[in-house]
This record gives sequence, structure tokens and C-alpha cells, in this order.
Amino acid sequence: MKYIGLLVIVALVSGCQAIGNAPACGLSHPRADELLSLSFEQFDQDFQGGWRAVAEQEGCEASAAELIGAYVHKNREKVPTGRLSTLKWHQGQLLAASGKNREAIKAFKATKPQGDDAQNYYADATIAFLRRDRAAFDQARAGLAALPPPKNWEKAAADFEKRFNRPRPVWPMNLDVVDRLGTCFDQPYSKAYAGHCANGAPPHTPPTAHKP
Repeated sequence: MKYIGLLVIVALVSGCQAIGNAPACGLSHPRADELLSLSFEQFDQDFQGGWRAVAEQEGCEASAAELIGAYVHKNREKVPTGRLSTLKWHQGQLLAASGKNREAIKAFKATKPQGDDAQNYYADATIAFLRRDRAAFDQARAGLAALPPPKNWEKAAADFEKRFNRPRPVWPMNLDVVDRLGTCFDQPYSKAYAGHCANGAPPHTPPTAHKP
């Protein structure tokens, strides 16, 4: 499962104690301390390193979520302004992938800033998915789909492509993820996020919405 697209469970004593399934996930004391000492860019924005190096191992999503919680606890004052919500979102994704929906919803709720309709609709849709609330999900999806792009969107998308050497995102951001969740609405989050529907159900077509 590729997370890009964010509960401090771990006690910190001179770095950190054992995290989750530490031995199987490669989180020995020295390795955990090393990860917790990374800059925000290294810890969260490296698509091959940081917490992702832990999360991409089978069965290590919960350990990666705990690692993010420990990182926030240790480095809160060093995280760039506005990026704590990014870490919280990724933690929520990992908690949802490990089946801890209640904790995941709490994390997702912490990522809803005032004035960011795109993020708010995305969070609302994801929370509704975890609650199996189809009506709330469709409403959030419709709101996201109706949003006009911000004035600086093209430049921001081009900068993302250049910076990360990945395909530039399309507007509305994360609508493709929301549509996968809608198509696989009765599946676990990890399968739905990846678009792997076990029942082979056809895509759900939500009602057309008017711009709010």
C-alpha cells in the first residue's frame, strides 16, 4: 500500500522504547532513534525512507503509526508550520490500514483546518467510509468534486512533479482516492485505498452535486 498521499502510544526514554512489532519491522532501539532524529522532510517526504520504510513491510502499519506518534511527541516544535496535520493524516491512514478505525478517525479529525475545503471534504469522506456512512460519504465526495482549483494550482502541481519525480496531481486532489473508497465501500481501508475490491463490485456512481 503506497501512502501519500498521517495518539502517541510510545513512551520516550532517551529516544524511544520498543515500538509495536519492533523486531519484525526492523525497529531496534538504534534504528528507532535514528528515524526519530530525521528532519521532517526526511521522515515524511522521502518516499523510500522515513516512516514509509517501516510501513511498506507487511504487517507493520501499526508500528509505523506508533513511530509517527513518537516523532510528533519528540519533534513537535521542529515540524514546519502546518505540517503536523500531514503527519497526523499519514498516522490516520496507517491506523485505518491496521484496522484501528476509532483511533484513525481521531487522527483524521485533527487534520481539518479552517478554510481548506479540499482537505476537509477528503477527511469527511474518509471518516464516513470508516463509519460505513454512505450518505455522509456521498455528500463529502460531491463537495470535493465541485471545488474549483486554486489560482496557483498549475504551478503547485508542476513543482510537485519536479520535486518528487512523480506524476503531477490532478484536481480535485484525492478525488481518485475517494472514488476508490466508494467503489470498495464495504472492504477494509487498505484494500479500498488500493482499489482492490474482493467482491469485484462495479464502481459506485454518487449523485451529482452542486457547488456549495
